[in-house]
Amino acid sequence: MGLLRTLFALSVVLDHSPYNQGNVLVGGRLAVQLFYVISGFLISYILNANDTYRSTARFYTNRALRIYPTYLAVAAIALAVNLVANPAFMQVYDRIPPIADLCLVLANVFIFGQDWIMFAGIKNGLLTWTGSFANSDVPLYDGLLVPQAWTLGVELSFYLIAPFILRSLRAVLLLFVASLVLRVVLLELGVAQSDPWSYRFFPLELALFLAGALSHRLLLPFFERLSQRVRYLPETATALFVLYTLFHFSVTLNHNVRDALVLMAFATFLPLTFIFQSRYRLDKKIGQLSYPIYICHAVVMLLVAQLATYLGITNALAISSLNALFSIAAAWLLYQGIDRRIERLRQRVKTDSPASSGTAADALRRA
Repeated sequence: MGLLRTLFALSVVLDHSPYNQGNVLVGGRLAVQLFYVISGFLISYILNANDTYRSTARFYTNRALRIYPTYLAVAAIALAVNLVANPAFMQVYDRIPPIADLCLVLANVFIFGQDWIMFAGIKNGLLTWTGSFANSDVPLYDGLLVPQAWTLGVELSFYLIAPFILRSLRAVLLLFVASLVLRVVLLELGVAQSDPWSYRFFPLELALFLAGALSHRLLLPFFERLSQRVRYLPETATALFVLYTLFHFSVTLNHNVRDALVLMAFATFLPLTFIFQSRYRLDKKIGQLSYPIYICHAVVMLLVAQLATYLGITNALAISSLNALFSIAAAWLLYQGIDRRIERLRQRVKTDSPASSGTAADALRRA
């Protein structure tokens, strides 16, 4: 699971880079949705397998420590870089009404609402619901310090409701079906066929989180028993997923059908990658870079663009390679400087939890 998470993060980095944009690894959109499935699985696991998180406040504290320190550090760096190297950033705030300024500032600080900004815009000098970020006189997303953090807004919406629904299998099933039905209805109405509705609208993406939760509740026990009988099943499944990630765009199906099949297959066999991570410490360590890679890559790309201009580098492959390499390097620094230290606080949050099995404890350390 750790290597896969990092490959998905790199999929987003390369999706935002100039070389072969959108057609490297699994692509940005599918990578984000696969992250939602993983998140649903892990959050269901920690809420149902650890008595510590019977306390909703403790669960929220754990999630906040996981998300905010690294995000705020990157946002602060991004603000400094934009002020120095990107004059267009502050011009966004000069061109929009004060209420929109306030919304952007609050979204940049608290993350909540960044996904909803994708459905709003400026029309006739007013902040209004336009249904699409593209339908705006001034693109509001240009005022986001960490543009890709809108996905964290979707994640945080899930975290808010997770303690109240994930402990009930019936609630998970009902909401899963409701989310799917809503997607079908909006597709039939022609609403959910394009960005931002196609993968930024939380009520529709909720089904992906809940698919991960169902994978944990219904399939993990089965695959744990099966893996005891078939020793290398987790290794085989993980290797196949890694291989598929490398050649995803070689599959010549309709892209919507292809992505839907991948999501279903991933949700089904995700428990095997979870078991694999519990067996191999290196996989877990690689996975620790996935979040910092994802959250820092936009500011890294801004710096790489400045470096490429200074050095006269124009080759798209070279620039994309630099984006990936420097994102990995920056992620390692973020992990060493922030995440590893914050992890000590997160462990204090979990000190009251009863001793659990080695596999569960290992898997939970980075949940």
